[in-house]
Amino acid sequence: MDIPKFLDLAVDLETQISMLYNTIAERSGDPPIATRLKTLANEELNHANVLRRGKRYYEELPDLFTGFTMDENEAGAGLEEAKRFHASLSHSKIPFIDGLKKMLEFEEKFERIHMGASVKITEPSLKQLFATLMKGDQSHILVLKGLI
Repeated sequence: MDIPKFLDLAVDLETQISMLYNTIAERSGDPPIATRLKTLANEELNHANVLRRGKRYYEELPDLFTGFTMDENEAGAGLEEAKRFHASLSHSKIPFIDGLKKMLEFEEKFERIHMGASVKITEPSLKQLFATLMKGDQSHILVLKGLI
């Protein structure tokens, strides 16, 4: 997959995860926990915005990335899984703790995706972008483990 398509997929993934955090926050029944989850949702939207800026940077200087491709299989599968989970939240009563555990699973998966991208990408700005996203995932993992 080429970089623009990979970055579009990553934006969609971050946006979907934000929606999941908001949905679980609304169902938490606990205002302090809901606030923490909504904070994570906002951070995911910030990640999506950072990825959009990364794509604009790429579009301005595409020659820096000639011949570079990313394997989108894991990211695409993660996005589809997140969409299915969001749909299941809308149609059933998944216990709150199970929702948190699923979000932890997603964050761990996306940390691996971001880590892989930060290793494969050689252009310094995009490399840093994915390293930063990976650190954000690690932070979210800690928050989720604390809530669980």
